[in-house]
Amino acid sequence: MNFARFCELNASKYPDREFIIESYPSKKTRRALTWAQLEEQTNKVANYLVNECGIRKGDVVQQLLMNSIEWYVTYMAVLKAGAVISPLNFRFASGDIKYACDVTKSKVFIVGEAFVPRLEPIMKDIDYCSHYICVGENTSPSMKAYKEIVAEGNTSAATVDMADVDMAELMFTSGTTGAPKPVCHTHGTLFWIGIGNALTYNEGHRSVYLSPHPFYHSGTLFLSFPCYIAAGKILMPMELAPENYLRSIADERCTGGWNTVPTWADLISAIKSGSINLVDYDLSALRHIEIGAQPVPYALLEDSKKIFPGLPIANIYGITEGGGGGTLNCYDEDIMKKPGSIGKATAFMEAKIVEPDGGEAAAYSVGELLLKGPRLMKEYAFNPEMTAKTIVDDWLHTGDLAFKDEEGFIFFADRAKDLIIRGGENIFPAEIEDALRKHPKVQDVAVLGYPHPRLVEIVMAIVQVRPGETMTEDEVIGFVKDKGLAKYKWPEKIVWAEVLRNPSGKIEKPKLREIYVKPAKEAMEKEFKKQ
Repeated sequence: MNFARFCELNASKYPDREFIIESYPSKKTRRALTWAQLEEQTNKVANYLVNECGIRKGDVVQQLLMNSIEWYVTYMAVLKAGAVISPLNFRFASGDIKYACDVTKSKVFIVGEAFVPRLEPIMKDIDYCSHYICVGENTSPSMKAYKEIVAEGNTSAATVDMADVDMAELMFTSGTTGAPKPVCHTHGTLFWIGIGNALTYNEGHRSVYLSPHPFYHSGTLFLSFPCYIAAGKILMPMELAPENYLRSIADERCTGGWNTVPTWADLISAIKSGSINLVDYDLSALRHIEIGAQPVPYALLEDSKKIFPGLPIANIYGITEGGGGGTLNCYDEDIMKKPGSIGKATAFMEAKIVEPDGGEAAAYSVGELLLKGPRLMKEYAFNPEMTAKTIVDDWLHTGDLAFKDEEGFIFFADRAKDLIIRGGENIFPAEIEDALRKHPKVQDVAVLGYPHPRLVEIVMAIVQVRPGETMTEDEVIGFVKDKGLAKYKWPEKIVWAEVLRNPSGKIEKPKLREIYVKPAKEAMEKEFKKQ
């Protein structure tokens, strides 16, 4: 079944019920879309894609938008048309956008007006993309205005019949090479993801689910699917300052939701400091909270339990290839007994730890984490070799090193992919290292994740300057900016030192972490305990 058919099904039952909400507490305003409006607008956009853009089953439509009602409408409209939606990270620089388009050969590009300046310089190089739709008030002359489509479009039923195995979505994710890979999910896997999350988090028809983070992240998007399938509500708090964030949760009677570590840490910090008084907020509808994208610091969990006694809090793990956030979880009754654990597999999923020879690892023995179940990706699109290496005998090799205890609770041991996770964003060090090595003053460079109280990790560059040369931090930042690296990948801490290498020439990152990262992490943990 076409995953977008739930627009039609729910509109026929609950036409006047709100489906998705944008909340602006500081302005005392909100935007909302009912199920009937969702059905009408997705039909208009889907018919435009088919009749005016010539979109056919399997064609790719690129999407670059901020979180908004329009994000969800265009996502479902593309699926209705039988096309494949490819949502992009709105932090992507022009080079990242071109790379994604070159991989997918997208025929249509749906772009928010804020991102047009990044797109226009590369439009001449992606001539296979023949139609552009601009969402916003000020539309580029070379693009079709989205507001005209939803104002004047054809509202007739537009859902194309699709099989469960048909491609629905391509999400780009970081990997071992540093180049983003297009992860393919089908109409069938999107359904299983939604049903699995509904069972795991008890979300559905009566839910108001909190979705504050970008929908281009599989975690945010996939955790919203239970409400989409079962005719619940999705709440997008558009203002993330703690007092406004909490006001959105209270005013909209939010029942649950997912947060990254920085967002939740900001809220807890504001409550601890006294700048927010919980008495002023009615949170009686709130049943549970999920925190993910990276491991949750134990001190943050302790504070959360003191402030919200009785509120279930889950530390969730997931990767886009494995069906996004919620693949594994560990609720607070286990979190406090098993600090650092990411829990066990959720509904319909299996997880195991394997040794290098493929045998299952014993308790406390470190190996690679493998996942199996109906929510796994179909493939890395256009890359059968990488797919064959990643999915073996129906098991997804995550690349994450982990171990389990005697009760089967899973713990991370290390990231085999060497990823830095900055506020939930994956950053591969090799991309930054490769860019900086091109600087004429740089002899060598190593990039590591450096502890941060809010973002958990930031990018640290250890730069070894050539003999006789001097260099400034501004030169480093300016150089990576000129090389087209997105801002969240820029080094935020720079150390001028020798880059240690072993006799075979490999950077000794464990030693560098011992020297530069471990002391900072220990100091930060001590500071947490004082608070």
